[in-house]
Amino acid sequence: MQTYLVEQMEGDDVIAARIINAPSPFRAAAMSTDRRVTLRTWQKDWIRVTDENRGHIFAYCFVSAEDSDTSGPTKAPNKQKKGQKADQRAG
Repeated sequence: MQTYLVEQMEGDDVIAARIINAPSPFRAAAMSTDRRVTLRTWQKDWIRVTDENRGHIFAYCFVSAEDSDTSGPTKAPNKQKKGQKADQRAG
């Protein structure tokens, strides 16, 4: 396992920091915060993870409630694929 410095950020300010041993920087961010994370989008609250051995820096953000919907994409009503239209006419 690698050692990572995980910092919770508010803009450019560090609001919390922990040293975490984890298999990846992504897992270190999730383990440190006990929340789901994703690659960083430009949000005020984010997580900076530094690989202590290599000096690499990674940035993640928290998954919002609207992004965590796992039901899959929704389809527009009455929208059919071309293949479906042909099948319906033939049968």
